[in-house]
Amino acid sequence: MKVGIMSMQRINNNGSYLQSYSLKRTLEQLGHEVVFVDYEVGRNLVGETPDEEGKFIKAKKKLVKKACDFIKVPRKKFKFQMKKQLDNYVKTYEEYEKEMLPLLGVGKKFLYRPKLDVLVIGSDEVFNCLQPNDEVGYSPQLFGAESRAKKVISYAATFGNTTGEGLKQYGIEDEIAGYLKNMAAISVRDAKSVELTEKLTGIHPYYHVDPVFLYDYSQEMKESVDLKDYIVVYSYWNRINQQEARAIIAFAKKRQKKIITLAGLQSYLGEFVKANPFEVLSYVKNADYVITDTFHGSVFSIKFNKKFVTLVREGTGKVYGNSNKLQDLLERFGLSDRAINDMNELERMMDEDIDYVPVNEKIAEEKEKSLEYLKTYVL
Repeated sequence: MKVGIMSMQRINNNGSYLQSYSLKRTLEQLGHEVVFVDYEVGRNLVGETPDEEGKFIKAKKKLVKKACDFIKVPRKKFKFQMKKQLDNYVKTYEEYEKEMLPLLGVGKKFLYRPKLDVLVIGSDEVFNCLQPNDEVGYSPQLFGAESRAKKVISYAATFGNTTGEGLKQYGIEDEIAGYLKNMAAISVRDAKSVELTEKLTGIHPYYHVDPVFLYDYSQEMKESVDLKDYIVVYSYWNRINQQEARAIIAFAKKRQKKIITLAGLQSYLGEFVKANPFEVLSYVKNADYVITDTFHGSVFSIKFNKKFVTLVREGTGKVYGNSNKLQDLLERFGLSDRAINDMNELERMMDEDIDYVPVNEKIAEEKEKSLEYLKTYVL
């Protein structure tokens, strides 16, 4: 069978890449020929906040001053350190296009609407059509519109922060419902997306785990890294605030651990490590502790049975929240107690042992469910 995957594969994001890679390899192991399909970026229904660039510049200057005072280094030295880390950050983008995308079979030429036996939409936030992101926008193709595949299904898709009220407000509620009803099977990855799908279509969708849980990456990962006695902080650009950083630094000093940041630079914390998605997995696997506020940072921690905590953040207005997907993920694996609300609790929580026996049993059970779904509908 010729199978297409439509996902967020071109976005330079470790989680987006690794879930795409895993789904591809899983389908190939089931005997299918797999290609990645591109979607045409749609109009941004939500839009950005006004004067975003000006606000960013002012915020950046303010942040540099605060960070210098916080870590007690001269501003000139701090700027040099940040420039070095920023150079590393830019290099990850350059290498992503040159080295990582080819492993997915993704080239510079975009592939739109190919003839396929099956188109699988997902995973990741493919249904999140009301996000203020000009790189995505509202693209009906992410719901199967205009596809030339004989059959369209989704796998572990999520609406993210898109709500039913939002779909109604922007006048696309019925349109989305129609696209979903035309799918041969609908699979989502969180309870909120289950609820919204039912509300829109009257169909109870399948509820599956993120593809990262389906593949072991043993052939792609390094067994060890050139580092020991370290804590991974996995968060996007400057989302770790001053108070959180202070607690993390105090904990690291007490345990005599080095702090490294992955996914994004953190002005108040240790060095940003330039790493491709597979190297990120190696760093997480070999870490002593993981602190994250992202969905996939939590997935990696669970997958490799790490001592970890997850910062759950509520969304406000156009500030992106992660509470729905993170609470759902942690609850699903019986790890709700890993959500940290008070950074004063960091040491106590990290000292608590996590019983990974039932967690690993749950991962195996969910993997079996996912494989059964793919075997049933990708034929």
